[in-house]
Amino acid sequence: MTNDLDAILQAVLVGVTAGEGFGFNRAILFRPDSEGKLLEGYKAVGPSSREDAYRIWSEIASRGLSLQEILSESANASRDGHHSLSQMVSRIRVSLDDRLHPLVRAFIDMSVCMVTDGDRQGWSEEPADVWGGLGLDEFVVVPLHTDVERYGVILADNFVTRRPITLDDVESLQVFAALASIAIFKAKSCRHLEERLGSQERLAITLEEKQDLLIEAERRALLGRMSDQLFHELRNPMTCIGGVANLLRKKLVDPELKGHAEIIVNEIRRLEGVLSELFAFTSASAVPHRDAVALYPLIDACLILLQSELERHGITRHVCMLKKDLVLDLDATLFQQALIHILKNAIEAMPEGGLLTVSVSQVEDGTVIQIADTGLGIAKGHLHRVDEPFFTTKTQGMGIGLTHAKRVIELHGGHLTLVRNRVGGTTVDICLPNRQCSP
Repeated sequence: MTNDLDAILQAVLVGVTAGEGFGFNRAILFRPDSEGKLLEGYKAVGPSSREDAYRIWSEIASRGLSLQEILSESANASRDGHHSLSQMVSRIRVSLDDRLHPLVRAFIDMSVCMVTDGDRQGWSEEPADVWGGLGLDEFVVVPLHTDVERYGVILADNFVTRRPITLDDVESLQVFAALASIAIFKAKSCRHLEERLGSQERLAITLEEKQDLLIEAERRALLGRMSDQLFHELRNPMTCIGGVANLLRKKLVDPELKGHAEIIVNEIRRLEGVLSELFAFTSASAVPHRDAVALYPLIDACLILLQSELERHGITRHVCMLKKDLVLDLDATLFQQALIHILKNAIEAMPEGGLLTVSVSQVEDGTVIQIADTGLGIAKGHLHRVDEPFFTTKTQGMGIGLTHAKRVIELHGGHLTLVRNRVGGTTVDICLPNRQCSP
């Protein structure tokens, strides 16, 4: 059974009028308005005049339409809004305060109401032209209701054939209306259940998203507290150790002892770098302080900072940027940190040398910075995890460089993606929204 309420209501009206059903000439559905003050003409099935009836019935007879085909064509006619009876009925409004009106009596009392010989005594005829146009001489009104809700009423008549409405007709129609009311109740219940399920699914998704955000916020808060404590507790002693080791390295004459001092200095520098990286990661959650920043000099400054590493690994760099005067609205410090993390990853992926390419292009909805290497590449199973905090396949490092870079780029309204390129290396795309301004 369909859950489409309109389809069920249309089927009910067709069932009342079809020859294979109850055979009434016309069936009209009235429903209460949203405020519960009026009964309104909602749907109608049947001819608007005797001429219209003869044409319709001749067509049905000649085409040999089944009940299902009649139902389908009736639904299409109802949807297109041009059916003359439907247009006429849609103008009808009956106040629920008009308690003598047969439609209102049937609706409020939930009982069958029969009108014969055009008797309209005691009930209003507004709009009179509509009621007169319908030619209502003898008709029956049956309610559609359950114990919990009133759905409306159906008016049925034999406007064309003038066949008298018998007691058997009324009883059969009353039983049919009761069954139709059950179908309507089930359809509305199914629709309500679907809406509730949809609402529950959306709520579950929202809760899951909020839970992820809460967990992420707690992790960041923990990292922030940890980094602050590490900075305060370790940086000063490390600076002291590094300074003493550097002083010893300069004064020692014994090559072996001098080498040991050199190791201490280098390891202290590495630890300071780890702390700086962790601090940068945990502090990149504030709103960036943006200014007009020339992009090419910023990229060039990053490459200059990494020039010694490029030379040590035998890596050739290539920058492709047609518009070197491009200016974007950036937090220069944060964005430079993000670029350095990405460039260092590319360099570390090419320990035996290679080509590092940085290209900048403008598309319709933003600026794209592309950083590509010819290195070892990232395993397919790791591509979706490389920007997770603390995920790394390296023997050294904390695995937060790309996470930090991604967060900075997202704070600028952009996004970062990684893909394996055609030469086996990795390409990082940084897409920033169009916030270009004049230099």
